[in-house]
Amino acid sequence: MSKSVRQIPGVLAADVNFASGVLVLEYDAEADPRSRVLAVVSGAGHTAESLEPGIPPAPQSWWARNRAEVIVAVSGALIALGWLLGAVVGDQVAAYAYAAAIIVGGTITWRRAAVSLAAKSLDMNVLMTIAVLGAAAIGEWGEGATVIFLFALGGALESRSLARTRRSIRDLMGLAPQQARVRRGTAEVMLPLADVRVGEVVVVRPGERVPLDGVLLRGVSAFDESAITGESVPADKSEGEAVYAGTLNTTGLVEVRTSALASDGTLRRIVQLVETAQASRAPVQRLVDRFSRYYTPAVIALAVAIAVGVPLLGSLGAPWGGFGEWREWAYRALVLLVVSCPCALVISTPVAIVSAIARATRDGVLVKGGAFLELAGTARAVAFDKTGTLTHGRPRLVRTLTFGGSEHDALRDAAALEAHSNHPLARAIVEAAASREPVPVEDLVETAGLGVSGTVEGRPLAIGSLRRAMASGGIGQGARDAADALESDGLTVLVLSEGDAESGRTVALFGLADEVRAEAPGVMAALRDAGIEHVVMLTGDNERVAARIAATAGIREYRAALLPADKTDAVRDIRERFGGVVMVGDGINDAPALATADVGIAMAAMGSDTAIETADVALMRDDLAAVPRFLALGRRTMAIIRQNVALSIGVKALVLALALAGKATLWMAVFADTGMALIVIANGLRLLRDR
Repeated sequence: MSKSVRQIPGVLAADVNFASGVLVLEYDAEADPRSRVLAVVSGAGHTAESLEPGIPPAPQSWWARNRAEVIVAVSGALIALGWLLGAVVGDQVAAYAYAAAIIVGGTITWRRAAVSLAAKSLDMNVLMTIAVLGAAAIGEWGEGATVIFLFALGGALESRSLARTRRSIRDLMGLAPQQARVRRGTAEVMLPLADVRVGEVVVVRPGERVPLDGVLLRGVSAFDESAITGESVPADKSEGEAVYAGTLNTTGLVEVRTSALASDGTLRRIVQLVETAQASRAPVQRLVDRFSRYYTPAVIALAVAIAVGVPLLGSLGAPWGGFGEWREWAYRALVLLVVSCPCALVISTPVAIVSAIARATRDGVLVKGGAFLELAGTARAVAFDKTGTLTHGRPRLVRTLTFGGSEHDALRDAAALEAHSNHPLARAIVEAAASREPVPVEDLVETAGLGVSGTVEGRPLAIGSLRRAMASGGIGQGARDAADALESDGLTVLVLSEGDAESGRTVALFGLADEVRAEAPGVMAALRDAGIEHVVMLTGDNERVAARIAATAGIREYRAALLPADKTDAVRDIRERFGGVVMVGDGINDAPALATADVGIAMAAMGSDTAIETADVALMRDDLAAVPRFLALGRRTMAIIRQNVALSIGVKALVLALALAGKATLWMAVFADTGMALIVIANGLRLLRDR
C-alpha cells in the first residue's frame, strides 16, 4: 500500500507501520494530497484517521466502524445456510449459498489482492484469492467459502486490534493536561503547552497533574508517579527534586520550573519508545508464506508447460507427447492444478491459530494475533514487572513495633489520625485497623510530604515518615535502630510519636510493603518446568525492596531503580543473551518494554489501558498462573502448525510426483486438496481440548 501512496503527486515519503496500523506521511503542504491518500487507503479496503496532535479523529459511520464484522457475520450465515441446504435439498442448491458466501466474505480480500497485483507484488490476499478460485473451479464451493470466512475473521480481529492501539496512544498523551498555569510576573496565566518555554514557572495545585517535566521550585508534596516509574507509593518531593509530566500532585501547592518542552517530555518519550519498538519488531514470517511465495507460481507455470509445452515438443519430434495426446497432457495439467490449489496449506496455520486463541480465551487470556502464539512457543526468557504484576499493587501493613503500649491502641490511634488522608500508606493503616473502635481527633493538621498530627483522647500524637521523625527529634536511638532494620527488610516505615519536638517519644513503628502474590513462587517453578531458561524481575523500586520481592517470589535475577527506557534496554539485553523474550507487566511505564519484547503480556484485570492495548496478550483475570499455561499453549500450537504444514506439503508432493508420471487420477488430486484440508482442520481443532 505504501508503494501506491508514494505515487500520489505531492507525497514526498510514505511508510506503513503494520504493527501499529500507522501510515507516516511526508507531503508538500501546498499540494496537500491527504484526501487522495485517504482515497487510496479506502480503495485498498482500509479506514484511516489523523493522529496529528490537536486534530480529533474524524467521526466514522456505523458501516465504516463495523464493515469487517458484518462481512464475517453474513459470510458465516451463508455458509450455515449452505450446510442446511446440502443436507435437505442437495449439493447443487447448496453451491449457490456457498458462492454467495465467497463473494461476500471476500469483498475486502478481492480489493486488496487487486491493489497488490497493480503494485506488481504477491501477498496473502493474492494467495487466498487463488486458493478460493481453485476450490470453486473443482466444485468445492463449501471448502472455498470456509477458507475465505476464516481469512476474513482474522482480518477483522486484526483491524479491531490496530484501532485499539491507536486509541491507546491518544489516551497516553492525554495524561498530561492540555494547558499549564504559568506564573508571569505577579499574574498566573493559562497557556497551551506548546506556548510554555523551558525555564518558565508553572503552578500545580493539589489534585492536578504536572503539565511538563521540571524541577520543584517551591513547596513540598507527594507525587503519584506510578504512570512513569511503576512505584505504587507516591513519592514525597521537596525543592530541587525532579517531577515528570503526567504525574499527579496529591497534596501540596507547588511551583515547578520547566526543564523540557511538551514535545520532548517524559510522556512523549514513552510514546516514541512504544512506536519505535512496534515498528522495529520483525514479525515472524509464517512457513506457509515463505513456501507459497515460490510454490504457487512454480506449480502454475509447470501446469502450463505440461498442457502446452509437452505436446508441442512431441509434435516437433521429441520422443514423448504429440498433438494427438493433447487430451492426456491437459488431464495431467488439470490434476496438477487441482493439487496445486493451496487450500489445505493456507488453512493449516489459521485453523490451529483460531483454535488456540479460543482455548486461551476460555482460560482468561486475550491474544491479539496468531503471530504472538508462535513467538510464545519459541520464547526462552520471561521478564516480570514488580508492582501490580508480581505484587498486589498496593501497600499493606506488614509489621508493627510498639514502645511501651499495646499494638491494638497504637494502630487505633494511628488510624484515627490517618482517617481523612488520601495517601496510599494512610489508607493501608486505616484498612488494618478496620475492626477497631474509632476514636475522635481534635486539632488535626496534615503537612504535605511529612505527615499528620492531632490530639487523640487528650494526647498530642503525630504520624509520618521516618524522615519527619528524625528532623523533629521525636525518635530515640532504639526506635531508630528498629526502623533501620525494617527498612533493610524492604519495608516503608511510618512513625507514630507522642508529644512535641523537644519532649516527644516514639509510640510505634509501622512497616508497610506491597506484598508478593501467593501464587508467584509456583508460577516461577511452572515456568522452569515449561522450559523457560531465564526469569528476571524489572522494577522502578529501590534495591532493598527489589531484593526482598525477588527472594519471596523465587526469582534469582532482578534489576532495580529502572525508568521506562531502562526497562526497554533490559528487555533488549535479555533477548541478546537468551533469544526470544516475554515481558509481563501492568503499568503505563511498562508499555515500551511490552512493545519491545517478542511477546508483551499485560495484567488486564488491574493494569492500565495503555499497557493492555500496547501488549500482545492480556490476562483478563488477575491470574498470574495463566502465564506459564499460555506459553505451553504456544508451544503446542507451533507443534500442530508444523504437523499441518508437513502433512499438506508431503501429500501434495506425493500426488504431484504421481501426476507428472501419469499415475495420478483426479480423485487423488481432490483427496490431496479437500481431504487434506479436512485432516488439518481436525488436527488444529485438537487445541480446543488442550488443558
